[in-house]
Amino acid sequence: MTAGVGYIYYGLASLAPGGADPADAQDIYASVGLNTFLSPTLTIYKEISHYKQWYFLLGAAHTFTLSDKVGLKLAASASYLKSEDADDYPEIGSDYSPTGDKYNNFHDGMLTVSLPVTPVKYLTVTPSISYVFPLCSDAKYEMKYRGLRGVSSTSERDSSYLYGGLTLSFAF
Repeated sequence: MTAGVGYIYYGLASLAPGGADPADAQDIYASVGLNTFLSPTLTIYKEISHYKQWYFLLGAAHTFTLSDKVGLKLAASASYLKSEDADDYPEIGSDYSPTGDKYNNFHDGMLTVSLPVTPVKYLTVTPSISYVFPLCSDAKYEMKYRGLRGVSSTSERDSSYLYGGLTLSFAF
């Protein structure tokens, strides 16, 4: 079994040059995981500054050994978002405007494929690619509403995203 607690500070900035910056956010979180098949992990995040929400994330992952230096990791997660403030984190309706209610529903799912490579002892290089998608129509409306500006119509914004990254880690 594994367990952890932590704190995250999000320094947020406007997506548009000269635009108003959104308020920064702060989370505290706790996680618990089982060292068993698929390594299930539950992490609970509580936003403590002003967005006043809970975010529950259940994930599972498995790494297949391809060689003594290379693995293939497959991971999946699903989340539930519970807002405590309809003004700061409202439910978004099918017309892409706040309904006046708090968001309280499943939110996003994520599928990730990564390739951890350990070229030398203590160093791991991990390229990864992830696909994030809404788990329900409430989440789709909310993700489009909060999505990148610059598209003329909210309904044309994306609610699903494909992104990649590269992680370097050093552990001894």
